[in-house]
Amino acid sequence: MGEDGALLGRDELLDRCRAGLADGGGGVLLTGPAGIGKSAVLEVLAGQAAAGGVLVLRANSSATEASLPYLALYDLFARTIAERPGLLAPHLRAVLDVALLRSPGDGRPTDQLAIRVAVLELLRALARQQPVLLVLDDADCLDGASAEVLAFAARRLTGHQVRVAATERVADGREPRCLPLLPEPRTELAVSTLPAAVIGELLWTRLGITPGETSSERIQAASGGNPFYALELAQAARRAPTPPAADDPLPVPDRLRTLLADRLAALPAQAVSALLLLAAAARPHPPGTGEQRQALAAALDAGVLTRGPGRELRFAHPLLREIIYADATERQRRDCHAQLAEQLDDPLERARHRALASPDRGAELSAELAAAARLAVERGAPALAAELSQLAADRTPAEHGRLAAERRLAAARHAHDAGLPDTAKQACAAVLRGPDPAARVGARLLLVELAGGDRAGVPALLDAAEADAGEQPGLRAAVQIARADHALCTGRTDFGLAVLAEAEYHAERSGDIDQQIEVIALRTPIEMQLTPERVLPALRRAGALSAARPLASLTAAGVQLRCCLVISLLRGGEVAEAIEAVNRLRADVESAGRVKDLGQVLHLVASVHERAGRCAQAYQAGQAGGRLRLELGPTPGPGLVLSAAAELNGGTVERATELADAALRAGEQAGDAEWSAYALGLRGRADLLAGRVPQAAEHLGRCRDLLRGLGFTDPALFLVDADLVEALALAGQAERAALVLAEAEAEVTRLDRRVVMLGLARARAVLDGTGGDPRGAADRLRAELPESHPYPLEAARARLVLAELERRSRRRAASRTELVSALQAFTAAHCLPWQAWTRERLARLDGPNAELTEVERQIVQLVRGGATNRQIAAALHISVKSVEAGLTRLYRRFGVRDRAGLAGRQVAGRR
Repeated sequence: MGEDGALLGRDELLDRCRAGLADGGGGVLLTGPAGIGKSAVLEVLAGQAAAGGVLVLRANSSATEASLPYLALYDLFARTIAERPGLLAPHLRAVLDVALLRSPGDGRPTDQLAIRVAVLELLRALARQQPVLLVLDDADCLDGASAEVLAFAARRLTGHQVRVAATERVADGREPRCLPLLPEPRTELAVSTLPAAVIGELLWTRLGITPGETSSERIQAASGGNPFYALELAQAARRAPTPPAADDPLPVPDRLRTLLADRLAALPAQAVSALLLLAAAARPHPPGTGEQRQALAAALDAGVLTRGPGRELRFAHPLLREIIYADATERQRRDCHAQLAEQLDDPLERARHRALASPDRGAELSAELAAAARLAVERGAPALAAELSQLAADRTPAEHGRLAAERRLAAARHAHDAGLPDTAKQACAAVLRGPDPAARVGARLLLVELAGGDRAGVPALLDAAEADAGEQPGLRAAVQIARADHALCTGRTDFGLAVLAEAEYHAERSGDIDQQIEVIALRTPIEMQLTPERVLPALRRAGALSAARPLASLTAAGVQLRCCLVISLLRGGEVAEAIEAVNRLRADVESAGRVKDLGQVLHLVASVHERAGRCAQAYQAGQAGGRLRLELGPTPGPGLVLSAAAELNGGTVERATELADAALRAGEQAGDAEWSAYALGLRGRADLLAGRVPQAAEHLGRCRDLLRGLGFTDPALFLVDADLVEALALAGQAERAALVLAEAEAEVTRLDRRVVMLGLARARAVLDGTGGDPRGAADRLRAELPESHPYPLEAARARLVLAELERRSRRRAASRTELVSALQAFTAAHCLPWQAWTRERLARLDGPNAELTEVERQIVQLVRGGATNRQIAAALHISVKSVEAGLTRLYRRFGVRDRAGLAGRQVAGRR
């Protein structure tokens, strides 16, 4: 479970369980192997049921106690009978007391039918008082006597308020045996394995093992998605004297071995040898000799192996591979790797197995490993490149210390690209212990990147890196780029630009194209704010520099540059082009395996699709990006911001509020003003949706202040200005609202951000409407509404404001028209929170408590005076049909059937 008690990765399963136990349901049986999480799901269901007023009765069975008759009945009912003595007739109570050892018998055999009837009648009596849930964990281990009684009762409880939730350990391919313990209708649900990402989150929340740690990834794979296996493996790895290296076997605790021991016990020795060869391989491969094939066939028959989609042999569970590999001696493992190096053709696998076959250093082997690492990068496999580079460094002869440091630094960079921050930090620490200054500069700058939002130690790292850089232009450029980035991220814009100019000078001296691109990528967001006319020429220059570079050379600077291009398109209103560009960028980053950049790119994907009115896609990208950034760290703020933004697109306001608050706490703790600002802005948007206007004004105001403090004044950066003006106006702070609006309009003019003008027109309409001129404000806003807009949600928001102004102007039909149009827009965008908000406004407009228009109020008055429809039409100068339609709406709204009922209702018009 997570810190909040939620069960990780089981939301859908819990929903299906609750549906199976709802009114009309009889019972739910959860099936699956040991450790898969059946009991955890059952515990959540029981807790929720008890909190809802259900009487929860539990039996926790064990195979060692299955021979004890009526033990489960004792667990279920002994306490209940003691606390509620009058539930059963005396003769049935006496029988049950004997069976449950609550009173001595008379020496005669217990009447089996009497026991069954007693339990049935007890359950019916309890159900008459309150709903009952029987919780049967490990129902396959129930004692036989109790199982027969409960099955008897289950067949006769349909229609009563008795539900059964049970678990059963079921091996693959076998049918469950415990369904008869459930009343009809029954729901059988298999508890599946958890995705690797969820296992990683489980290890983090329960044991503090960060998802980026190498051990976390290995445990995720070895567990096969079984949460119990994962936790047991993690705790065993922690108990080990030293953490297992990448090529070392994972320690497998005895509790897990016993679960799988029966599969391995009957295998002949030659089968174990063949399995060790398969375990040492990086991926499944065809067996070599006929003897090996025969041996593996025996393992297939024993259930140790299974066939994959391509008929290849693989371990039936990844943990079996770990057991086989761990039980072999070091010599046996090295022999297997040597054999594989001879058999395999792939240069990456061959080099890796050659290194694992011998611990000796050698120039030829280390060069082969370094070349294999470069090939891995070209194939988009940075994690494998990191492992190969580390092996290359370890196998480099001692007299080539500088080369070993370069290879170790390469390993750190590849690990960083693969989203393995702890592995990267370990490699950097090894580099810093070495004598090479250039490698130390690279290691310190990588540690600066790995610091993320936690920047307390960054200045010291930069100072040390600058000292090592000396007068070498390439190294000085790298240090100054990092120093400029740190300054810009902490709001020191002028200093950052000055340092960036120095970095550009050194980058041009060194001729390093990547560094020149990185300078442009860092400067572009600032120029978007200060000198937008320089942006396009700079991007074109960067594009020329990076032209024809292969995908494998995609760098962080290159990714940042393409992000800037997307942002420029988006702020200019070129949304279709922005979508095409950001989708290409995402595909390239995924193909290159650059996990560390993918979180940033997914953030941009979500933002672009949100502004394009594609909220379902924005929700999916935001959820994925949020999870990824939480996994990669080093601080949770960015991931929580992405998740909160996703909820405002396709989730709930309540969840968005929780996530935004958590993001704000994380940002403030890390001293990260930018991400704190975004968290405040999202919280303010959630406040507006929830009707918390004063809080919205506060949070949106703080968001804007933080962004402006960082030099971010572009109104198209984060659409906060219009929402802030609206919140301030509704909160009665008209003077401040007018000031914010004027400043935003000035920036729009200076930066030519016409795409946000509709939002500001909406804000001005709210301000004018609260100033006493709703009709004039409505007319002016209607004139501003275009037929289409690059940001569809902004157009829909404008229609919501127009609907409110029309309502206040007593033009309810026009208000309804605008609300319907807005609802259609939000529905087309799949923007769930604003859909719900708009539906609620429509219901309020047509509800019995809604204010009447002036015409409706006069119709009611004339009806009370006894006027006919024709007389009402003549008095109000409208048609008879209009009177009839108005009366029909009034009847429906107030739930009356005729004129007499309407005349008797107390209704109010606008005063």
